[in-house]
Amino acid sequence: MNTHSAYSGRRAGERPAVAGVSHRYQQGGTLLLVEDSRLFSDAIRIMFRGTGGRLRRADTLCRARRHLALYTPDAVIIDLGLPDGCGLDLIADCARRPLRVPLIIAISGQPELEAAACAAGADRFMAKPIASLAQFRAALAPSCFATPPNGLGLPKAVPDMGAMRDDFYLALDLLQGPDKGNRRAYALQFIEGLARSLHDTAMLDALGAAQNGAGTGPLVGVLRHRLRAQPLI
Repeated sequence: MNTHSAYSGRRAGERPAVAGVSHRYQQGGTLLLVEDSRLFSDAIRIMFRGTGGRLRRADTLCRARRHLALYTPDAVIIDLGLPDGCGLDLIADCARRPLRVPLIIAISGQPELEAAACAAGADRFMAKPIASLAQFRAALAPSCFATPPNGLGLPKAVPDMGAMRDDFYLALDLLQGPDKGNRRAYALQFIEGLARSLHDTAMLDALGAAQNGAGTGPLVGVLRHRLRAQPLI
């Protein structure tokens, strides 16, 4: 998805990307989210709300690297499947830079990639969908914020209809466009993350059939049905 990040530039209090600059963990840190799905990004935004921290988003490897050229966040969440490459490469970059990103979290709808993410340098791995808001905040503590006891006071992440619609349209565009490079593989990975985030068994079944060589027709049909079922806004 080619949505330009609304969180660009450097703010006061953030660490510049310069070797040798020390930093002490504190509540209200900066989180860089590298994620192509608008639906999942919006869920993260809701979970991050009220922490006093700064959330910035990049939807491609290229845009993430532009952010990292300006500052070093307290934590970064990196999706392993991105439009312009594999998130594993960015994880490795974050782990070996002179001023290492203190907390590197890999995230994916394919839990079998956890070992590869850790080998690349990730400190933690989270599978989509995130099991609970308490789990999300515990994973980022203390880099970005402290965790409320027993998960009290956590906001409820409700899917955003506009973001969901955009993800469905993107999935259809990816499936029905010319199959150049790794476009089909990326499309199926993107749809798997979307289906798991929505707990959509019909979409997962059609996806499994497509992955096993049955064609993408049934999967396209499911996506179109989901779009028709969306309320007009």
